[in-house]
Amino acid sequence: MRKQVIQSKCWKIGTGAALAACLLLSGCAQPGYSTYRPSISSFQPGDQGLQSRDLVDMTNRLAADLLKIPEIAQNPNKVIIVMTGIDNKTSQPWQNDQIYLARMRALLNQYARDRLAFVIGPQQLQQLQQQELGSTGGDPFEQSSRGQVPQNTRMIPQYALKGVFYDLPNSATTYYLCTFQLVNLQTGELVWEGHYETRTLNLY
Repeated sequence: MRKQVIQSKCWKIGTGAALAACLLLSGCAQPGYSTYRPSISSFQPGDQGLQSRDLVDMTNRLAADLLKIPEIAQNPNKVIIVMTGIDNKTSQPWQNDQIYLARMRALLNQYARDRLAFVIGPQQLQQLQQQELGSTGGDPFEQSSRGQVPQNTRMIPQYALKGVFYDLPNSATTYYLCTFQLVNLQTGELVWEGHYETRTLNLY
């Protein structure tokens, strides 16, 4: 009888150890962080249209190209730019296309802050001032004392950076053409235009 009790206890201990080992192994076998954060360069089944890699490759290349133009590379002063958004002319108007300009601006602000300055449009600036500082009225000294920039000292943009996206859908594939343009706001001249093109499979 005592032998059976001892064997029973040993079995329970052995079972517990095995269970603990299984739990440990199970924990190790659980999907890791990378499973839920796939690489930007990877393609996930079911994804459609332009992908994260397109976004990164496009903005990396075009931001570098933009910095090489004479209006920026040979300018002794900072070039002041306003971004006017993306004109989405694709058959997928629902996609968040503004993220492309947002990454372009982030790259340029990070690596070319000594050559470029980005400003927001006058309406957006006025709305922001009213939201954070109250009325924009009053004399310049009073505005300055409240941390508000007087109207006559506002940075005036010299160029506008915008994008236009197109696509050409077919039964099996879709061709995308994404253009970015730098426009001289004084003359209307299109001083730079970069483009990115790709073709995707329609996996429906």
